[in-house]
Amino acid sequence: MTKFLLPFAYSLAAATVAIYFLLWLGKGLDRRIVRRFGGPFVIAVFSILVLLNKDLVVTKPIAGILAGGFLILIFGLWDDVKNLSWKWQLLFQVVIAAVAVLFGVRSEYIANPFGGVIGLSNPLIFFILFTLYFLLFMNSLNWFDGIDGLSGSLTVVSLVIIFFLSLMPHVNQPAVAILCSIAAGSIFGFLIFNWHPAKIIAGTSGAWFFGFLLAGLSIFAGAKIATVMMVAFIPVLDLIRVIIERWKAGRSVFSRDDCHLHYWLRKKRLGDNHIALIISAASLLIGILALNLKAEGKLVTIILIGVIYLTYFELWPKKQV
Repeated sequence: MTKFLLPFAYSLAAATVAIYFLLWLGKGLDRRIVRRFGGPFVIAVFSILVLLNKDLVVTKPIAGILAGGFLILIFGLWDDVKNLSWKWQLLFQVVIAAVAVLFGVRSEYIANPFGGVIGLSNPLIFFILFTLYFLLFMNSLNWFDGIDGLSGSLTVVSLVIIFFLSLMPHVNQPAVAILCSIAAGSIFGFLIFNWHPAKIIAGTSGAWFFGFLLAGLSIFAGAKIATVMMVAFIPVLDLIRVIIERWKAGRSVFSRDDCHLHYWLRKKRLGDNHIALIISAASLLIGILALNLKAEGKLVTIILIGVIYLTYFELWPKKQV
């Protein structure tokens, strides 16, 4: 376990020290700008420690994750400074996802919930499918990054589930487990300063990177999409429901409002820390369930949770949202 625990400890220490130094250095600068640099520091710590790790061979897919992280850092910072329109953001996300897929962060098959696998040998099919998969996770985590500590906490929980998944005999991907350890340590170090009241936030680059990591590592871990989809299902469902609500109201799906789950929980007089803990605990329980279910069980669970969640908010929209 040393090769997994040490990368976590190193990345945790590096992220903690780096962000503390950033906050100390930025005392005389514009606080609104400095506090948005949490994401770039997480990406930098993760990338450096991946490159320095002696147990990791930087294969083409790992290079794809690092390249995607670098592009996220550049485009995310650009958005944080310039506040780009949704069209530019979406274009940049497509570029980031496409680069990762072209580097090899993809699979030639996905599990069939009814038995066997579904082949994805056609390059056009897997390119479109996995690009959309990256976009789904990047936007889900970005839209869910509305209160202190939430998106980071949920990402750490998801990484823990992917870590144990990657060590299961039928997956056996120790490289993915090391990547999860480094990523979890980096984000945990960030969370020390992001917990309410936050001294620093993830910003666009951080939120995009969280979703990008989860999508990339789930593909890298043998295309275990259903398992990771379950543990990150709350932000995915929230994204789907908010899009439906805005579309029904005749608003742009990219408009800003308080329809998100975390804002609804705030209206129930729950504090930010309680909301982050509740949602993270729920995601952890769903993730543990996913680790112990077969493919068809995961599909049934995803459909059941989705129907209950969307129906609940559909039946009582005025009272609950």
